[in-house]
Amino acid sequence: MTRKTKAKSWLTSLLLCLGLSLFGLSPVSQAQEDANEQIDAIFDKFDQGEYNDQQAISEALDYLTANVTMEDTKRYLKLQTVLCWNNYDITKQQALKDAIAFADLKLLSEGVATSAETTTDLKLCRAFMHQLLGKVDVALEEYNKVVAEAYLIESPRLIADSRSLRGAIYSFQGNFAQALEDLITAQHLYESLNLQHWAIYNLTELATSYRRFGDPQTAIKYYRKLEKGFEDTGDRDGANAIKTEIGFALEELGEYDAALKAHKEAYQYWRDTQGEEASSYTAVNVAGVLIQLHREGEAKPYLDLAEKHVQPEVGGSYSFMRLYQAQSALNKGQYSQALDYIDKAKQSFQAIKNARGLEKLHMVHSQIFVAEKDWKQAYEALLSYIQTHKSLDATQQTNRTTEMRTRFNTEQIERENQQLIELQKIKENELVILKQNKYLQLAVIVLGCIIMLILSIVAYKQSQKSKLLSILALTDHLTQLPNRRYTYSKGEGYFKSKDEGDHPLSIILFDADHFKKVNDKYGHDIGDKVLIALANISNGLMRKQDLVGRVGGEEFLVILPGTTAEQALNIAQRLVTTVESSNFDDVYVNFKLTISAGIASVEGDKSFEHLLKRADDALYRAKSSGRNCAVLDTQ
Repeated sequence: MTRKTKAKSWLTSLLLCLGLSLFGLSPVSQAQEDANEQIDAIFDKFDQGEYNDQQAISEALDYLTANVTMEDTKRYLKLQTVLCWNNYDITKQQALKDAIAFADLKLLSEGVATSAETTTDLKLCRAFMHQLLGKVDVALEEYNKVVAEAYLIESPRLIADSRSLRGAIYSFQGNFAQALEDLITAQHLYESLNLQHWAIYNLTELATSYRRFGDPQTAIKYYRKLEKGFEDTGDRDGANAIKTEIGFALEELGEYDAALKAHKEAYQYWRDTQGEEASSYTAVNVAGVLIQLHREGEAKPYLDLAEKHVQPEVGGSYSFMRLYQAQSALNKGQYSQALDYIDKAKQSFQAIKNARGLEKLHMVHSQIFVAEKDWKQAYEALLSYIQTHKSLDATQQTNRTTEMRTRFNTEQIERENQQLIELQKIKENELVILKQNKYLQLAVIVLGCIIMLILSIVAYKQSQKSKLLSILALTDHLTQLPNRRYTYSKGEGYFKSKDEGDHPLSIILFDADHFKKVNDKYGHDIGDKVLIALANISNGLMRKQDLVGRVGGEEFLVILPGTTAEQALNIAQRLVTTVESSNFDDVYVNFKLTISAGIASVEGDKSFEHLLKRADDALYRAKSSGRNCAVLDTQ
């Protein structure tokens, strides 16, 4: 339904209410109004996360199901999303599948299809259930779609929920750059919407991201505050979930005895309140610490319990359970059994793309082969460990840079979120006004407000569209770098404004060696990925004031203001070396790439075109010299 159609519908409803009132009739009975108030209060409690025990949730859902009818479209649609999120025991595999089937069924119904917000919320619920089933790729793909749809319908709550859940997956996979951006955005929105319960849960994921990021001390500070916050609000489940996170952070600090205490407390709580199956996941954590303390005998009952209930679909717990079983078997000298566990753990870690888990696995794998004196296999496993470790180090460095950028960019995030909140408040105010005003005079006022709102939104969207088109006109669609037009324009500007001698100007022109062979051998899709990777590498090496642009098919231009010829040569050589040593396995396994670069520094050049010509000549000499090198034009 469009905004225009909604406005007409609301006005019609107001006029109808006015007409009925004039004839002494009431459109809704007092009893029904009282029931609606009770229904709305229950919905609000679900939104705020105020239900902490299953019995209260069941009673609330029973009341809603009995009292919300299909004729009450708005509340009926709200009920469908509440049922999807709250009517299924997420600790049971079959219940998760039932929730997915429920969401699929509702998404096919005509009534739901008319509501973009309900449709988006049901898709988000379905994605979350897929995540809990271990189908991380499916969940992440749907989260991406839901985030886009949430922004399209301008729903701050759905934006916060979807980015919080997606950020948690990114964090688990080790993609901290994306995780921090998602979680910080969600945190600002939850706090602006005064959704304190969900803000606390999102902050938990932020703290966990810091722990995984390699800063367990900061994470523990957050965890302690969160644990107290959950206890103060009576959320014992939340408080004990935090105990598990504290245990993980203590493990990373090497404080295994304290970690064991935290994991055991969490395990005992879930066993007492939820039963054996629910506690089996925390049993894996207890066993892991005991094995680190070389107390395999004590770890065995916990691993046996976990093996009874933890299925491969629960990727996180299952993969670590198998890894701990492998460590235990290794310590007992059961090498064949240990290798079997390693194979199962490896499949699970790869399925959920957990690089941190794979790093630990490769080390244990190598230790097993060393124990068997199979030196060749041990060496290969150790190489896999080193490669994974290097990849994680490289990712972590990128993430640290992005983390700093994200922290400094929080003001922009807050501004964008505030705009969404303001739009949300406007929508809520409209509903209140339209509900309270039953007379024609007030209906005209409301209509005027709606027209103003529509004009404001159209103007805002038009402004955003113009801004986007301006950016797109100057950006290379593939690499997201400045395009040829923008790069040359900036180069001309630097050339004209330079002060000869005091402010040197240098440029680097480089391209991928034998790129045509890459396209011919691997296809243009791989070629595009190579160009994207090359753009990211070169952009990451440059300073803030430098500019990297794509000026041809596989040709890139770097503009270096305030840089001498010698400095530019050093930068170009570092770029050549970095590209040669980079890992392109995410593009294509064992893929290697080199580049050639030509450098020119302003020395009496009469135009920027002449400077470009010199750089191009230098690039030609680099190609002629065997490629994979940088050549400085000295005139």
